[in-house]
Amino acid sequence: MMRRRTLLGAGAVALLAACTPDSDEPAAQIDAAGADWHGTYLEGGANPLPEVVLTDQDGNEYNLAKDPSTKAVVLFFGYTNCPDVCPGIMADMATAKRRLPEDLVDDVTLIVVTTDPARDTPEVLKEYLRRVDESFIGLSGDLDEIKAAALTVGINIEDGKKLPSGGYEVDHGTYILGFGEDRKMKVVWNEIPPGELREDYERLIAS
Repeated sequence: MMRRRTLLGAGAVALLAACTPDSDEPAAQIDAAGADWHGTYLEGGANPLPEVVLTDQDGNEYNLAKDPSTKAVVLFFGYTNCPDVCPGIMADMATAKRRLPEDLVDDVTLIVVTTDPARDTPEVLKEYLRRVDESFIGLSGDLDEIKAAALTVGINIEDGKKLPSGGYEVDHGTYILGFGEDRKMKVVWNEIPPGELREDYERLIAS
């Protein structure tokens, strides 16, 4: 399986994975303020949420950079036909949010942007998220716009292998990205259990 890592800007991480967990930590600088984080803390913050208008699972326009009104945003790029990793990652994201203290639950927005908009229409995303966790915002749109937006935060999306069934996989970075109230990326998570992710959610909300 091919993996590629290059820097796209200060603190940004470019990743490619065939929808499998990444095995090594992204390149980033960690300072004393990040010592307690379970994810990789990005000193001074990295790239902001991309300025792109997509369509949410209810068919409404959604500006990724402006519409989230909560103190923290947790972002993942994945797709509903992912054979293994995406469902587990999203389940962990949702479990971590549910474990937050009651007064903090509404301070974080979970967002999944599809890497396969040809199949993941808003209607498909809505049904999928009904089964996974309805607190997610699911976004679809033009593939080229999604790819460009993903690259600004260090996530690479490419065509994957064709399947004997006639379908296909999508290669994409599998890191979870955390953004603070200033909408700059502050933390990157890789294979973090829900309990540790929940603790980092609290740190992100307070950052």
